[in-house]
Amino acid sequence: MVAVSVVDASSCCTRSSPPTIVFWNRTVLNELFLHLIDTLSLPLDERGARRALRDFAEEAGFTYFAYLYLKGPETFVVSNYPREWQALYLEKNYLRIDPIVTNAKHGPPLFTWSGEDTRRIGRRDVSQFFSDAARFGIRSGLSVSVPVGFRDRMVFTLAGEKPKVHVEGGIDPVTAAVAVAFVHSRLAGATSDASLASDVKLSPREAECLRWFAEGVSMPDIAVMLDISARSVRSYIDEATRKVGAANNRQAGTIATRMGLI
Repeated sequence: MVAVSVVDASSCCTRSSPPTIVFWNRTVLNELFLHLIDTLSLPLDERGARRALRDFAEEAGFTYFAYLYLKGPETFVVSNYPREWQALYLEKNYLRIDPIVTNAKHGPPLFTWSGEDTRRIGRRDVSQFFSDAARFGIRSGLSVSVPVGFRDRMVFTLAGEKPKVHVEGGIDPVTAAVAVAFVHSRLAGATSDASLASDVKLSPREAECLRWFAEGVSMPDIAVMLDISARSVRSYIDEATRKVGAANNRQAGTIATRMGLI
């Protein structure tokens, strides 16, 4: 396993004081990403992949990992963030103003961040975001953003309770991007921890018809089970497909399952 140095910027000799900066040099960080690629190359199931990412975060001196796939209505996140923080994030619709997500969309492919630095922007909503996050030990981190086509994006984040993160030297963007691609390959079919497309809602009948259809039941059989016409079943499924932005009914079932709608 690769060791990571963590130092206290103000008192490196005082062991009783917790470190205030997560410190990496280029070589160590790139080795960590290469080790992650090797690990995720193994035939891991979802539980194994989550465990590997948790161990990777701890090796790097962090507490949490988060993988965010930004893809319109299919947007989802897999992380080991506390459930309470995930619920609060959804309740306050923080995806809309999350500065890490904003930077991932429009900034460099690799970047460090901290609540301390971001609060200097002076935006009240961003300050509140980091105040809430800090309650759960989320104060700083490192994020890798990888574009997928023209609009979609894969974002992998490490986060922890230290006020700041410092990286000495550059990070190999190719190695980091390949690592994120491996993360996606292992988590693309995972159960999302939180559906971030909260504005999409299906009616009870739409959800019921699409759920049965996603499980392989034909439309005529669904009609018999629910005591409605086959035309009505098709209408409900087509409307659900439109709402989740899917290209076809089969894809709608996959998307709706990922979003937690069925």
